[in-house]
Amino acid sequence: MNQPRVSVVIPVRNGKDYIQEALDSVLQQSFTDLELLLIDDGSTDDDYDRYALQDERVRVIHLTGTGVSRARNVGMAQSRGEFIAFLDADDVWFPGKLEAQVRYFDAHPDVGVVFGKFIRWHALPGGGFAPASSLTINVSDLTESDAERSGWLYARLLKGLLVGMNTAVIRRTVHQAIGGFNESMRQGEDYDFWLKSSRIAEMHSLNGSIALYRIHGASAMHKLSDENHLANLIKVATLRWNINSRAGDEITSSELNRRLGEANFMHGYSHYWGGNKFVAQKSFIQSLSHGHKKTRSLIYAILCCSLIIVKTLTGHKDQQQPAQQNK
Repeated sequence: MNQPRVSVVIPVRNGKDYIQEALDSVLQQSFTDLELLLIDDGSTDDDYDRYALQDERVRVIHLTGTGVSRARNVGMAQSRGEFIAFLDADDVWFPGKLEAQVRYFDAHPDVGVVFGKFIRWHALPGGGFAPASSLTINVSDLTESDAERSGWLYARLLKGLLVGMNTAVIRRTVHQAIGGFNESMRQGEDYDFWLKSSRIAEMHSLNGSIALYRIHGASAMHKLSDENHLANLIKVATLRWNINSRAGDEITSSELNRRLGEANFMHGYSHYWGGNKFVAQKSFIQSLSHGHKKTRSLIYAILCCSLIIVKTLTGHKDQQQPAQQNK
């Protein structure tokens, strides 16, 4: 088989409700010199081999529920393209996305990653989603980069610049230099991957949105973890590589401190409203230690403490009630 220029890696686990839309957004791209590796990670909801019958460029690889990082790594290891693109099974590319990115790579041989902005695709009030075609436009004529989101990006990633996984295309040489995704990580593996990429290559963002990111109950944005993966990743990165990469790619100690404060405050805020008050209280205290939103962090920390006390006392009374009834 001829070597394709682009390999598209799509991990999927029980994603039959959305996978066809994702596949169509790839197979209908104006840039056609591609292969699509569909990594079925232990799905039980569909026969994913049938998707290979739709187009000769599709290959299905079966795993046994090893996780998204392992799925992406297997996909990259078995890919053959000069470039590797990523798409999640519930997201969608804009028409013309790959054409614009490959053209940009060809015009900028020193650039290692080309990505772009994405649009959050929220469910409609009655359930379901607006058709992708109503939200996308053809972006094949995008040629310019966004200067604020392009260059040596290590420091800007530390400051909070977001690289959407479903927008990015990476040169195989960059993948070979940094290795794959950290399979031991439950969250933040994509951030870790882009931090590593930013140390060895320039990363450029096209000046426009090029993908839809579907927001639903199973989305990564809705998954809460007791561990503050973002704060931990920032700390590990600065210990490993220091805070700067090269001239023009810099973050000051005060900016780093503010970023850690923001990471802890948002972690606490998410857990306060939808998670664990103990975790939230700890995060707000950490936010205070970085001097971030001092008044709000203090108020939320006190509220967490009050709610924990009330819950503890209420639970204690509930435990005592059966004993009182037996007397």
